[in-house]
Amino acid sequence: MSSSRVTLHLLLLTFVPFVVSGSCKVDPSKMEGLSLHIKKLRPAPECKMKINSVLKDKITVTKSSELTFQDCLPEDVQVTAMKVIECSQLKDCQKTPADLSVPVLPTCLPAPLSSVTWTLRAPQSGTVELASPTGPLMQSLPGQQCNDSIIIKVVRDDGSTVGHFCRQGAIQNVQIHTNVSVTVSGMEGKALVTPFKQVLNVILKGEISETYIFTVSPMRDTPVLLATPGWPIGMKDYSTVSWIVSVPPKMEAHLMFVNVSQPKCSNRHTDIRVQRVGCPEEEYSRREDEEAKSEITVSDNFYLNMSNCMPEQKDFKVLTKITLQESKNFRLTVILSVVSTLLVIFAIVLAVVCVGIRKKKKKKLNPEVSIYNPNGTSFLPAHSGFPKTREDNESHVYASIEDTMVYTDLLRQGAEIGVYGEFDTYRPFTGRTDSQKPLVSEDAGADNMPVMANQQFQAPPLPIRPKSHDQSLVDNEIYQTENQSEEAQSPDLGPRLEPEGGN
Repeated sequence: MSSSRVTLHLLLLTFVPFVVSGSCKVDPSKMEGLSLHIKKLRPAPECKMKINSVLKDKITVTKSSELTFQDCLPEDVQVTAMKVIECSQLKDCQKTPADLSVPVLPTCLPAPLSSVTWTLRAPQSGTVELASPTGPLMQSLPGQQCNDSIIIKVVRDDGSTVGHFCRQGAIQNVQIHTNVSVTVSGMEGKALVTPFKQVLNVILKGEISETYIFTVSPMRDTPVLLATPGWPIGMKDYSTVSWIVSVPPKMEAHLMFVNVSQPKCSNRHTDIRVQRVGCPEEEYSRREDEEAKSEITVSDNFYLNMSNCMPEQKDFKVLTKITLQESKNFRLTVILSVVSTLLVIFAIVLAVVCVGIRKKKKKKLNPEVSIYNPNGTSFLPAHSGFPKTREDNESHVYASIEDTMVYTDLLRQGAEIGVYGEFDTYRPFTGRTDSQKPLVSEDAGADNMPVMANQQFQAPPLPIRPKSHDQSLVDNEIYQTENQSEEAQSPDLGPRLEPEGGN
């Protein structure tokens, strides 16, 4: 075949619908036990369907069969699959949870699979529990459209719709206290081209206290919309629904009732309640004849319970928006912890700085202290220790003693302090001896008594001095002369510190 003919043939295949003609063998046992249903959508006389050589407009395949199609277009035929899952004994139902999976059909069929429906029949007063193994479910609602290739429709056995769901949401599971049917189809009427394994997990279990129970785990920064079953139609009469909402640690849930339709009740009341798990007190309560705020914040796992009355006018339906946010108490705790930590660090740094400054000041302002010795020597203990006593040193030992050395120093020192007169030279003793004592009256004054050479020297009383911390000591002299300034300081010792107690 030439290249031009090949190109023309491809163009024809592109613009001309694919026409199926020929036989097709189908074995339902290879399709997860599903029954196959094929029907003509429009009266097209050129499209002919046969099962085991019998012409039909509707074909149901429950066992291995031979199908024949002639001149049938994909838009002429609809292909669906169905399966019934039931359990009569509760103990047997819980042992064998069922998996709802989309089967792979033979390619010889004139159209792809458009939907799969499972009818779920629990024991009497039993419950059907649905969960997605590929991720939590989400209700398909206005403002919360599903971004998925499939849509899951759940319908009660009385024909009322529970809701439309898709994957990638926050609903962990759905419990329904009745028999239901679950239908999986393509979004916006598209066919199920790709097979999906384990769309849902099903457990048939015992009775629950509510008509519906939803387990919800919201995610941070992703608002969740929860609508009453049947939305946008109202709830069934006297039916109840409960959402069990889990709130992560250090978070809180902000509830906003964005759309509330309260009916006029002929019997009983509608009720909306919020209650924390494990807490008997209610966080929020509202009836159809009461006014209540439309927002509430809950800081722990909680129940959102709603019940319907027997409506006389209008329907009961509620749309709730849940948003997770960081807990205010946690934020306050974090702020206080940070402030406390900063205060502790500041206190430690301040203590270290103060200790350093104190040590520096103490080192700077605590000079070496001299010790006053009334016997004639001021010294610094840190330099050479305490001086030796006269018994310890040999300063009083002389090789020879001269009289001029003995008396001249004493007389000169006495003259300096004003006790004796001035003597230029040493005068020998010319007075009487002990055998020639002069006669002196007892009442003679001590001032007229002559100084005896062999008389023991008596030290005069100490003059009145200023305080020790104001007096300067220089060159081992005990006192300064009266005409010297009292404010002079020793250049060797530095300033004095006032002793403790002010003495």
